[in-house]
Order: sequence, then C-alpha cells, then structure tokens
Amino acid sequence: MSGTKVDLETLRAAIKEYESIKEDLVVAQLNGEVLTTIKGAGRDTPSQVYANWANAAGKGHQLSNDQLQKTLTTRIENLKATLRQYEQTEQGNRDNLK
Repeated sequence: MSGTKVDLETLRAAIKEYESIKEDLVVAQLNGEVLTTIKGAGRDTPSQVYANWANAAGKGHQLSNDQLQKTLTTRIENLKATLRQYEQTEQGNRDNLK
C-alpha cells in the first residue's frame, strides 16, 4: 500500500495564494464594472456600435471573472477541508502515541 505524503505548510501556502488571487479578482471586478457602461462618443452609428461592442466585451470579462472567483472559492474550501482533515488525523495520531 502506497501512501501520499502531504506537506501541510505547502497546503497552507497554496490556500493563502489562492485567497490572494481571489482578492485581486474582486478588486478587478469592482474596477471593471465601469467597462459594462460604456457610452458612445456620439449618436452616430459607429459610436453606438462601438459602445455596444465594448459593453458586451466588458460584461464578458466580468462574467469570466465571476466564474473564476467561484471556482477559486470552491478550490479554497476543498483545500481547507483537506487541511482540517489532515490536522485532525495528525492530532489523533499524536494523542494515540501518548
């Protein structure tokens, strides 16, 4: 039977890094909200076409950002659950050795 060795410090560092990335995404989403409300420079057709395109692109980026945040949230929660499980197992092993 082969075992998998888990370095808990590496796991903690990964959680912190994912949380930092998620925080950056939240800031980017807040700052990028303005990209979903672009107005044309004038009432002419090219300005309106550009504004519509820019708004659609901004909304697409915001949606991608939101989906990535949700993915990271799930990954962070899973890693934290794994960390808790390993910590409980280690504590149980220490208690059994006493």
